[in-house]
Amino acid sequence: MAREWLTSAGAVVLAFLASQHHNLHMLLFAIGIGGAGTSFITTFPLIRRAMLLMSLLMVVVILYQVRNSKRTLPMRIMGGVSVLVTLSLVAWSILQFGF
Repeated sequence: MAREWLTSAGAVVLAFLASQHHNLHMLLFAIGIGGAGTSFITTFPLIRRAMLLMSLLMVVVILYQVRNSKRTLPMRIMGGVSVLVTLSLVAWSILQFGF
């Protein structure tokens, strides 16, 4: 019972965070009048670090789901691709701007 509740609540929390991730990007674009808003991220590194850490947290969640044998092969492949792309972008970001 507690596990089902935690799973249900976790899905709602992740859905909320995903929508806020998009809103944060749009706010950054609005502040900088277009693509220049991304300079806001380098000005306030705490926001950038939080976004990088959330990306790494999602990698862990996806890897946990991918190892579940009940997942179909296409879902496992897409999860693996998602993990590789996310890790590549995190690495690129750290190489470009540092942590």
